[in-house]
Amino acid sequence: MRKIDVSPEDRPKHIDPGAAPMLQWVPIEQLVIDEAYQRDLKRENWAAIRRIAARFKWSRFSPVFVAPIEGGRYAVIDGQHRTHSAAMCGFTEVPCQIVQMSREEQAASFAVVNGAVTKVTILQIYKAAQAAGEEWAGQIATVCSDAGMRMLTYAPSVKSAKAGDLVCVAFIRDFIARRGPEAATAALTIFRRAEGVGDTPEFYALKIFKAILEALASRPHCLARHDEAAQFLTRTDLWKLVEEAEAFVAQRRRAGLPSVAARDLLESLVGDALDKALPQRMALPAPTSSEAA
Repeated sequence: MRKIDVSPEDRPKHIDPGAAPMLQWVPIEQLVIDEAYQRDLKRENWAAIRRIAARFKWSRFSPVFVAPIEGGRYAVIDGQHRTHSAAMCGFTEVPCQIVQMSREEQAASFAVVNGAVTKVTILQIYKAAQAAGEEWAGQIATVCSDAGMRMLTYAPSVKSAKAGDLVCVAFIRDFIARRGPEAATAALTIFRRAEGVGDTPEFYALKIFKAILEALASRPHCLARHDEAAQFLTRTDLWKLVEEAEAFVAQRRRAGLPSVAARDLLESLVGDALDKALPQRMALPAPTSSEAA
């Protein structure tokens, strides 16, 4: 556990905190949204509200930030999504942090709370999900570990980056969802076992890493032949394929043609090379009764 530790040297020269907040439960029917500064609820907002409602827990509900206004009501500064989800679940009251302020201060507070918030990174979300025992985070950790890799919970410096250490949480989560954990593990294992590839940090650049994994995963017969697929990656001049893909993209750009993603082209080039080196074996037809005799 880490204590709250700040340096006295960082103390602001002038502090004007304004009115102290009060904490209390407020009936939802007394909460209103001032549309002069609040955001509209569009389709994606309602989708987010339904997701919150579907997994509603008070342990995930921070107090709604409100300001008292005329008529015994309270204007919501921050937390309208949470409040709507609570109402959707049938609750009639929510915990609120109440701060006395003018309407101008309400708008300014809304801008600061929603615009100057420290963003949580995907790696921090993954770390929290692991600690919470969420299935998707555990699956990522298992798949990476079984392949001889690990998903980090922090972004390493360029100098400290090591082969086998991943930070691409979003891609691996999506990769597992689309390909399945077994195929994802097989593709990662082949990549990791390939000498000069899985032990080379430069090949973990997301564009190259994605292209190779997608090319492998889309060919189940290659995944079943771990050693041969790993040897293929070791023998293949992958940097030459990277250069070919980038050169083709640059050529189209100069010619004014529609752009093509270098990663997609690289995946295609790696896939073509795989098909030549490890062609899919055709099953022989079953012998007829006469042939068997």
